[in-house]
Amino acid sequence: MPSGRLVHVEDRPGALADIYLHTLHVREPLVWELNWITRHQVGNGLWQQRWTHPGRMQEPAKGLGVAVSRWEIVPGVTMPRGRTVMPVEEDGSCIWLIRAGYCTRSVRDEMNAMLERIAGDGLWLQRWDDRCVRPPAPDPVPVLAPPVVPLSL
Repeated sequence: MPSGRLVHVEDRPGALADIYLHTLHVREPLVWELNWITRHQVGNGLWQQRWTHPGRMQEPAKGLGVAVSRWEIVPGVTMPRGRTVMPVEEDGSCIWLIRAGYCTRSVRDEMNAMLERIAGDGLWLQRWDDRCVRPPAPDPVPVLAPPVVPLSL
């Protein structure tokens, strides 16, 4: 981790990313849950790496507005029991709800700046909508009614 930084992200070819969070600014349950969720998102193609070159994450955000992603610290009573983080996704956004007390505001702010670069500039693209396409509805099947006249006497 570079000196003076609370968040450091390095992505590598092959849809891999290393995210380092300053250990004095996050609690371990948050780190484990973030790993679990992001492993699912990337592994199932819900977020995909667009392109990569060394050091691209350290460049300042260009403000392209491709997508919105950010961390929000919320009161524990608003979170499901036993959860420290919960992503809320819509087309073009992913808001990470973080249970209060599991990260500092400083690490949240630095992560939000990093997410502005990652999602806002389209370095990683949200692809969940592509996987949620529903097949067309089949032709309506006629409702079968009992015959008016009994089939057997």
